[in-house]
Order: sequence, then C-alpha cells, then structure tokens
Amino acid sequence: MYVTSAESRVLSRILGLLSEDLSEHDVREAVGHDLLELLHADYYASYVWQEKSGCFDKAAFLNMDPKNLAAYEAYFQYHDPITFKLQARREATLVTQVMPQRELMRTEFFNDFLARDGLHWGVNAYSYVGDRNIGDIRIWRSRKRENFDAHTLELLRLIEPAFTGALLRAAGVLAEAVPRAPS
Repeated sequence: MYVTSAESRVLSRILGLLSEDLSEHDVREAVGHDLLELLHADYYASYVWQEKSGCFDKAAFLNMDPKNLAAYEAYFQYHDPITFKLQARREATLVTQVMPQRELMRTEFFNDFLARDGLHWGVNAYSYVGDRNIGDIRIWRSRKRENFDAHTLELLRLIEPAFTGALLRAAGVLAEAVPRAPS
C-alpha cells in the first residue's frame, strides 16, 4: 500500500490522538475531523450499538444536521437497508459493496435521510471486541465527489486497531481482558 506524505501526516495525527486519554465520545468525535481530511470526505457520524435495546445511540457527528440525525435515531435506523449489512462484515466496507448505489438511491432511507444532508457515497468501519460492537465510523462524501475505493479501506484498516484500543481504554477495559484473534 502506498501512503502519500499528506496521508502519512494525517495518519500520524490520528494515531497520536487515539493514544490520548479521552472519553469514549471524545475519541469518536475527535477522530472524525482527521478522517474527513484523510479520506477527502464531507460528513462523519459515529454510533455505539446497544445490544440490550437493539439500537444505535451516543451519536458523534460532523457536518450533519442534528434534527436529521434525531430522525435517524427515532425512525431510520429501524428502516435502514445498509447499516446492518455493513456491521455484519466486521471490517471497513464501502456502502456499494453491500448495495448498488442505484438501488440505495431508490430507498426511503436515502431520499428522506441521507440525501437531506447531502450524503451520497459512504464507507463504514466497526470496532469489535469478540462479538461485541463497541463503536463505529460512518464516513460520507457528497454527490460532487467520487466514491470511496480500496485505498480508503486500507487506510481505515490501518486505523481500526488503534481506534478499538482507544475505545477500550476509554471504557476502562484492560488489554489483558480482551480476547485476541489467533494469528
């Protein structure tokens, strides 16, 4: 994978930020600013999956209308044709990998939620500890830009372990308590 010098500088900032002692919400919000720059993106949101209630909450977001996100939390997350498919993949995934863009654009979710803020091309990444989703990253570009690509996925894969570690530290979970995947 080739990383430009500009990408390297932003990656360094992100990894430094993720090594700081921040609250869980602050981790998710602060990383968003740099991710928008790194990925030449326009919109950012991050949620935490709540297994007991079966919903996403604790929103952190940039460049999105809070009223529109309230509509997501109240209605659209329960009528969302892509997020659960993305979440099930457990790795950085382009929205177009789980649903063709034309098909997405015909949904209520796209027209009455995503398009209201200008979200068009998306990529999501999820942090897991064992089978538990502890936070996500949702990044979007406007229609004026190109879709994300394989390079985007590689950049997110570089960040994901540090992001997960920062969320665990913020939750007060010791690294020894976290099961590791076999090598």
